[in-house]
Formats: sequence, C-alpha cells, structure tokens
Amino acid sequence: MPLRVGRSLLVVGCVSLGAASLAAAADIRPVSPPYSGPPAVFFPSWAGFYLGGQVGYGWDSVRFRNLGASPLFSPPNSVVIDRGAGVIGGGQLGYNFQINRLVFGIEGSMSAADFDRSFASPFFPATDVWSSKLTWLATVTGRIGYGFDSWLPYIKGGFAAGNVDTSIQNNAIGAAVQGSAVHYGWTVGGGVEFKVAPQYTLGLEFMHTELGRSNDISGPTGVGTTESYGVGLRSNSIMARFNYLFGGR
Repeated sequence: MPLRVGRSLLVVGCVSLGAASLAAAADIRPVSPPYSGPPAVFFPSWAGFYLGGQVGYGWDSVRFRNLGASPLFSPPNSVVIDRGAGVIGGGQLGYNFQINRLVFGIEGSMSAADFDRSFASPFFPATDVWSSKLTWLATVTGRIGYGFDSWLPYIKGGFAAGNVDTSIQNNAIGAAVQGSAVHYGWTVGGGVEFKVAPQYTLGLEFMHTELGRSNDISGPTGVGTTESYGVGLRSNSIMARFNYLFGGR
C-alpha cells in the first residue's frame, strides 16, 4: 500500500512539472531585431577624374563668302561650300560628380583632324582650285548622364575651337590667296559608356560642331587685286572612346 501511494505521488509530480514547463514555453515569444532602416542601395561609382583617348571618323562643310573686294575667283558676295571628311582622334580629360545615379561633370578634349578636300571652282573649273582642311579641334563641355549599373548614357555641350586652312588658286596665271585661322563656336552631342572593369570604360560618341565665320583669307592675289573671304565651318564626328576612371568602383 505505501508503495502504490509513492508511485501515485511520483506520477502527479511529473505531470505537474510537465504542465509547468508547457506553460513557461507558451510565454516565450520571438524577439525581433531592432529596425535599422531600408537596405542600402549600391550605385556603381563614376565619380572622380578620368583620362582617355578617342578616335573616329568625321565630315564637315566649309562655307566661303566673297566679301566683295574683288571678283577674280568668284562674284562679289557669292557663297561656295566645300565638303570634306577624314579621320579625327585625340584625348580627353574630365571630372565626374555623382548623386545616386545622376552623373554630371566637365570635360576637355583635344583632337587632330584631317578633314581635307580640294575641288574645281564652280565659276572657273578649268583653272581654279579651292581647298580647305580642318587640322585640329578642341572642346570644353559640360556633361550629364544617368548610370544604369555598368552603362552611362549622357549628353554634353559647350565651347569649341578649331583651326582651318584654306586656299584658292588659279593655276593658269599663278594667282592665289590662302590663310590659316582659329575659329570659335560651340558643340553639342552625346554618347554612351560601358564599364568593362571598375576603372576602365569603352564608349561611343557623336558630336556636332559649329565654328563661326573668320576672315581668314584676305590678301593680294598676285595680279594687283586683293580678295577677301569670310570662312565658317560645320562638322560632325563619330568616335570610339576609352577612359580610365581614377575613382571608379
């Protein structure tokens, strides 16, 4: 009899202990970690200095206007347009600022050009030859783009300057006028760059340039007359680009 009472008490004790454990477990609730805000968003960096090169193909139109001093090569106040094309290439240096995906900055470039062409005069084709050549082109532009991970499409525009060599020659009598002058104007265009590595990019760019008129042909023709021309230039170019980003990641 005492043995049975002891066993009963042991069973009751185990049941009570189990019930207490279940009650304690029911009171345990998961604890959430403290809120630390939304997850950080990573934007590939285009910020900082960059240096690179560019090469491509371009074409232009050079506008000659006779300023009325002499009619030896063309009628007074007449206009002749010379169109040429050739290789253009050089280098660029710039700096980018970046706010999230918005990228903006300033860039300077300097390129040698060979937009060269000679053609027979529309007025005296048997004797006269006209020629023009864009020898170099420099720009200082602002640039703004939007970064899509490794891609950066952008637009740009600003100041441009270039040197144009021009000449008009009469091969029959040896009369000629020629000149070389720096023209100033503006340029606008755009392109896209692609990161092939955190600090290296390849790109493609189109630019349109307008260089204002300069009186860069003015002088004696060799036969007792002085002939003066105002010359202006308009050009387009498509260039492949390579850049090294000093701060890229």
